[in-house]
Amino acid sequence: MRRVLVIGLLLSACAGEDPLVADDAGIDAGVVADAGSRDTSGLPYARGVVQFDPGPEAGFGQDGMPSVVLGPPASRGASSGSLDVVSLGIGGTLVVEFGERAIVDGPGADFVVFENAFWVGGDSTEVFAELGEVAVSTDAVSWHTFPCDFEPLIGPWPGCAGWRPTYFYDPFVLPLDPEVSGGDPFDLADVGLSEARYVRIRDLARDGAAPSAGFDLDAVGIVHAR
Repeated sequence: MRRVLVIGLLLSACAGEDPLVADDAGIDAGVVADAGSRDTSGLPYARGVVQFDPGPEAGFGQDGMPSVVLGPPASRGASSGSLDVVSLGIGGTLVVEFGERAIVDGPGADFVVFENAFWVGGDSTEVFAELGEVAVSTDAVSWHTFPCDFEPLIGPWPGCAGWRPTYFYDPFVLPLDPEVSGGDPFDLADVGLSEARYVRIRDLARDGAAPSAGFDLDAVGIVHAR
């Protein structure tokens, strides 16, 4: 399912069309997601890219690096995948840091990874997903990896990133909460850490078409920060 759907998305993007845009209901309706030209430096999102090793068939979004993955996500809702992303390519990796902030372990989710997953035709049971493995570190040397079973063809894929859509929300008004923002939440307690300063995403695709193969990273945000 994931490999078939990516072809249609790429064709729409290359033709200059807006792929699979639809009005979302419920928590998505009427809330602004795009930060536009506003200053996002005070928000708890990634502030820098430490390392980027794109895999084969990457290329999309690289001309916008690193800013394309910094700050809050640029979602258009659960029924439309964002194009404000960088494609990691097959097996590619990317590491982000948060400046003076650190992720700390608190109740529930501690940080959120945003990919451009979306509900096909607005159907929450039909998810366009491109999965990634997530790891965290205090020093960018020793890594703690979240267990991710990416073999099932149909989700959910707990422990993996890239399968929960991003909702419309205003990051300047609402504190980051995955119940409101969407995205893939992660809890440091699951890997036995009380604090982390770096997040690494590794694409898990086995194939894909250039230039948009693999995991498409939009943003990484902190729920519990120090």
